[in-house]
Amino acid sequence: MLLFVLAAPSVAVQKNPLDLTPGIVDLKDGNYEEATEFFKSIREKDPESSLAAYYLGLAYVKGEDYLSAKPHLKDAITLSPRVREAVFEFAEVLYQLGEHGEALSVIGVAESEGIESARASFLKGLTLIKLKRPDEAIEAFRKAKSLDGSLASSADYQTAIASVQAGRLGEAKEMFKDLAAKDPNADVAESAREYINAISKRQKDERPLKLRAGVEYQFDDNVLLKPADASVAGDITNESDSVFVASFSADYDFKLQLPYSLKAGYSFYANTHASLETHDIQSHSFSATPGMSFRSGQANLYAGYTYTLVDGDKYLQALTLSPAYTFPINERQFAQASVRWQVKDYLDYTAGVGADEDRDSWDYGAGASWFYLLLGGKGFVNGRYDFNYEATDGANWAYYGNRFGASVYYPVTEKLGLNVSVEEYLQSFTDTHTVFGVEREDTTLTFYTLLTYPLYDSLDLKAQYLYIRGDSNISIYDYSKNVYGVGVDFRF
Repeated sequence: MLLFVLAAPSVAVQKNPLDLTPGIVDLKDGNYEEATEFFKSIREKDPESSLAAYYLGLAYVKGEDYLSAKPHLKDAITLSPRVREAVFEFAEVLYQLGEHGEALSVIGVAESEGIESARASFLKGLTLIKLKRPDEAIEAFRKAKSLDGSLASSADYQTAIASVQAGRLGEAKEMFKDLAAKDPNADVAESAREYINAISKRQKDERPLKLRAGVEYQFDDNVLLKPADASVAGDITNESDSVFVASFSADYDFKLQLPYSLKAGYSFYANTHASLETHDIQSHSFSATPGMSFRSGQANLYAGYTYTLVDGDKYLQALTLSPAYTFPINERQFAQASVRWQVKDYLDYTAGVGADEDRDSWDYGAGASWFYLLLGGKGFVNGRYDFNYEATDGANWAYYGNRFGASVYYPVTEKLGLNVSVEEYLQSFTDTHTVFGVEREDTTLTFYTLLTYPLYDSLDLKAQYLYIRGDSNISIYDYSKNVYGVGVDFRF
């Protein structure tokens, strides 16, 4: 809240006022440094002069030193007699300093006292946009336009921006088209055309139904996870193979009334090996994610079910529930915290392998992720940590896990995108292995890189490389593998 109250206008005249003419002339001539020094000396001589405070604040504003201008403009409207012209200068300084709530308060007090103008209404609109109150901002711009016709173009432009903020993209797009058509060579027309392109892209991105299909060729040099230690690898040979991958996903965003949201999805994945057909995988996943927006962030609850077959036989089904909360840190950073509960059923997997190898489990986890946006949101850096405890029915598979990861996405050129990620997963198994007689300790390092290039508007070419190194104190679980892939993604 403001620490002062605007007083009624005073008609008092200061005794023996100092001559301010030289400084005013410097201001008019653009000699802002000279004007600043002159009015500083005046204020030292007469600190109670509201007029000197106003002109010193104005000199700082002209020199774009808003922080220095603030106390003097505040004095200009609290000392007697008050300088009415200083009210909105002070509000604009607060706006420039990012003190938008304070700026709106000053404008509101001025309006209540009848100190209104087109400039004030325009500034009020700008402030309301910053405060994410677009409908009120639009009313302020309409008032500014009605009070001063010369502001029509600027007011229409800002009204369109407020409409974008309010989510009325079609309405905003038509406003920008009108602005671009009125004066195609004006700066505002160029900005309007940029907004039109951005809105068109956003409208496409915000279509409720999104479909994606992909095909890819991969070469995997260790499909069988052959141990690195030849003494335990036995007669395993021909562990490498060509892999053909097909994928499909469909996501639907139900347009609910704010602050609620709901997304539903289905995804399909299948790979086919040229020689090692016993490792062919087919997977179906279904999900629903209700959400709710708050002033401080977004809460979501992911609920998913996955059914997986291997070599045509049922292998695994899993149910996952994961609430998460995503919140901004500042304009370039945001973070997410989540917890997870998952039930895994390995569907006849234990037949013939013994109860100690039963991997049916309840998996509990929690994690945190941080994002830093690059290049205005075109790229990002991500760091993450997850902890989980998987309680399996079989004694040989229960463990505590700690996962550390980092990734970066960077647009190398306007079209070529590079994604690089690295992850380390530490697993400490809780029981002594019934076969090897030791408590198993695994460290899995994963390195992944992906290049994407749009061939057409909805067709992307991609090339990827994956390296996995599984380091275990039980040599049969110690391995490494490389996967190379190239493919295309279709987006509908």
